[in-house]
Amino acid sequence: MTVQDQITSITPGVRITVRGEDFLVTQNKNHIVEVEGITELVNGMKFSFDLKLENFDIITPENTILLGDQSPNYRRTKLFIETTLRNSSHYTESIEIADKAAIKATNYQFEPTIKALGLPKPRILIADAVGLGKTIEVGIFLSELIRRGKGNKILVVTPKSILAQFQQDIWARFAIPLVKLDSTGIARIKNILPTNKNPFDYYDKVIVSIDTLKNNAKFRHNLEKVHWDIIAIDECHTVANSASQRGSLAKFLSTKCDAMVLTSATPHNGKKENFANLIKLLDPTAIPSDGDFIKEDIAPLYVRRFKKDVESEVGDSFRDRVTEKLDCKLFDEEEDVLELINNFKREAFEEADGNMTYGILLFSIGLFKAYMSSPKACLTTISKRLEGGNDEENVSEFLCDLKKRIEHIIANKLDAKYLALKEQLNILNWKGRKKDERIIIFAERYATLNELEEKLKNDFSLSNSAVVQFNGSLLDTKQQDLIEDFSKEDSEIRLFLASDAGSQGVNLHYHCHQMFNYDVPWSIITLDQRNGRIDRFGQTETPFIYYLIANSKNDKVQGDIRILERLKEKEDEVYKNLGDAGNVWKLFDAKEEENLTIKAIASSDLSLVDDSKEEETDWLDIFSVEENNKSNGNQVSFDSGFTSFYPNEFSYYRNLVDEIVNSDEHWKSRFSVDNEDSIIEISQDKELSLDGVLYDLPENAFPTKKDTFKLTTNKEIVERAIESARKKKNVWPKFQLLYDLHPIARWMQHKLLAKVDKGRALVARMRHPLPENSAWFVFQGISSNGKGQAILSKNFVIGRSFIGQSQGNYESFSDFIKEFRLSDTLPTLEVEDNQLKILQDMLPGAVEIAKSLYTSQLQGSLEDDLEDKLKVYKTRIDNWLDDSENQLELKFGKVESVKSSKRDQRKKDVEAVHKNTNNFYQEIFQLRNQPFLRLLAVYYNA
Repeated sequence: MTVQDQITSITPGVRITVRGEDFLVTQNKNHIVEVEGITELVNGMKFSFDLKLENFDIITPENTILLGDQSPNYRRTKLFIETTLRNSSHYTESIEIADKAAIKATNYQFEPTIKALGLPKPRILIADAVGLGKTIEVGIFLSELIRRGKGNKILVVTPKSILAQFQQDIWARFAIPLVKLDSTGIARIKNILPTNKNPFDYYDKVIVSIDTLKNNAKFRHNLEKVHWDIIAIDECHTVANSASQRGSLAKFLSTKCDAMVLTSATPHNGKKENFANLIKLLDPTAIPSDGDFIKEDIAPLYVRRFKKDVESEVGDSFRDRVTEKLDCKLFDEEEDVLELINNFKREAFEEADGNMTYGILLFSIGLFKAYMSSPKACLTTISKRLEGGNDEENVSEFLCDLKKRIEHIIANKLDAKYLALKEQLNILNWKGRKKDERIIIFAERYATLNELEEKLKNDFSLSNSAVVQFNGSLLDTKQQDLIEDFSKEDSEIRLFLASDAGSQGVNLHYHCHQMFNYDVPWSIITLDQRNGRIDRFGQTETPFIYYLIANSKNDKVQGDIRILERLKEKEDEVYKNLGDAGNVWKLFDAKEEENLTIKAIASSDLSLVDDSKEEETDWLDIFSVEENNKSNGNQVSFDSGFTSFYPNEFSYYRNLVDEIVNSDEHWKSRFSVDNEDSIIEISQDKELSLDGVLYDLPENAFPTKKDTFKLTTNKEIVERAIESARKKKNVWPKFQLLYDLHPIARWMQHKLLAKVDKGRALVARMRHPLPENSAWFVFQGISSNGKGQAILSKNFVIGRSFIGQSQGNYESFSDFIKEFRLSDTLPTLEVEDNQLKILQDMLPGAVEIAKSLYTSQLQGSLEDDLEDKLKVYKTRIDNWLDDSENQLELKFGKVESVKSSKRDQRKKDVEAVHKNTNNFYQEIFQLRNQPFLRLLAVYYNA
């Protein structure tokens, strides 16, 4: 085998020696390997090696040295085989590990990952509706790729308000640690790392806001030097404009990763190009160069489901909400103000003569919108206009009069809407006391929020800690702290005043199910997002949503108010139909919807907001594709990738702990095992600290100094711990999920693997039911592609008699375990030296048979399958190239002008995409001739 063949045969799970130390390979990118140390000097440490520049050693199976296992019941042999298999990577489109996470996932939540795993590059857009659990779906995606050795380096990009929420959810439920780089995290890194150290090199798994990446030049510079295994972008509609700074950054990031997951409940603004930009992030060749894609082009790259599509699966995970309109009968003084504003608007509309950009018309509508929020908001708008000193439209006198009238309304507390709010709070018997319900109030204007805070504090004698404001001007850490605080049972917050900065992504439904829309946003999409803060997956109470809507005696004023009320009714229709809020007007963009409402208010035309718009939306039929829109019910396949010796997960880990403590005096007093509740406790230690192997764990994931790590395989205990953690501020779940992705679980496994020296295999002696004088060699074969990625892993057994005859082979290790009851308690028998010598002499012959069996039968038609896939994808990319070049010719022709340089540049870009994609397909669908083969253990009867 050549050095290059050796390099490409190294897959995740293989053990190599470099510079005198042993390492477990976690990833192989051509000749660059990511490894974790397993010998004492480098234990738990992570490194990257360029194997073309290093002297490395892989023990060939025929040179394996056999060692007799004398551990109780052959515990070490069982653990070594199983741990090796748990750390080995292979590829399947089934769910291997995410079902063990602390989630109550339904089938539809697994489907995006399964769909992505069927692609050469696992990339997917999860465009599920508000509240369907997209964070859980991202966690499933991350965990499955980590299990396959494709998730060592992960970058998660979210809005700044949900960094902490996302980080905690992914840790608590999937045990995936993400280092949070908010303003505090960045400051901490500056204190820890030298100025020339790239934080994205130091930390493998990072969560950061898109604005931090966009605005921090140093971070952008550091980011450009790193290649990620997975990039996740939450609320990806914010990067859909490729010409924007955010869009440009997202496009760049898409070239710096292998796998990608995008999420958004509003994945497009009704424009085909907008949606195409997101799809291009996943696969630039999925979209024809003329942009005229069809459903078949993009169907593999996205899922979009609504409540109606999954209602048969979710059971009681959603509650039927109750909405109530609170009529706010206007005072006469308010009627006068709104009549003046209405007259002002009608005059401006006539002057505008159909020009909706006419300044004074927009200002008049702004006055109406401001008053619909609150008198104080309208007063603020007027004051800013007057302070500007520009009176080209000669409206100062009118505004001064209006200002005096509104000041009178405020001074005499003639605010019908506020009084209606107070009345409803009194009906709810709400006093802002500790025992009272938590209330969320959404309002668009800061002036309204400020006034509500002041008035409600005074009228209900609320303490400062009982009321908070959440808005877009807050620092990222402050936004996260407010969301974290409000989610806790012991929170003193009883009134959460939010602008629409709090309408996207944040979880406000823990311990809260009462919400007021103090004003009605002029977009159904925004309204749907607001309501989705408490009406979402996992809400345990009936959500109550109140709308405060003015009621005027003036028909003209009431006509405009009716337009706003219609928005509320339209959103209710969306809820009843469990569909897409954007589909009501088919504008699919909050700003465009607001513009439509402005037109309706300007002309006092209710019909404008009553019907779907006649936009070019035929392309949206792609979202009605049944296979993309409906859950596939019971079609999700689960496969752990190996057959366990143990009846359950806890049994495996309990035995693993026994082996660690019995072979290392240091750890005997540091482990405690509760078999009844399936809990393993571990005392904190220098090795298990932020200065040790757990350097990248979130600080909140550590127990207090006097406490222990409490790990359990019991998902119900973890779920209860998650619920309990919501009771107190700054508390994370006390119990953590014990499964193969948890960093401490990996540390335990590496300790076990280090107990068996590289190039050694354990031997277990058995009696019945193994045939007498027979030996059974347990092998693992791994086939990799041109990128060094494991695409096939088979565990099989070669049976030989002591006189050199075949005893039969087991192509499935699972069948061998069942046939000879290896999962039973096996008495430890002495392995004699002369018997070891016989087995050692038999090994080369067993290896030859193993190589033949694996390459001819187990690997089978893999090469043909890969060649068939290569043909399909190569044809696809070649067709895309031809189409793109034809489109360039049609657009630019054979011009000899400035346009020719644009044409030439576009052609170079197209050719570069084709070349890179073609090279990727060549590597991904190429089977290396030399598979990796290793001996795991030998069972014999003599």
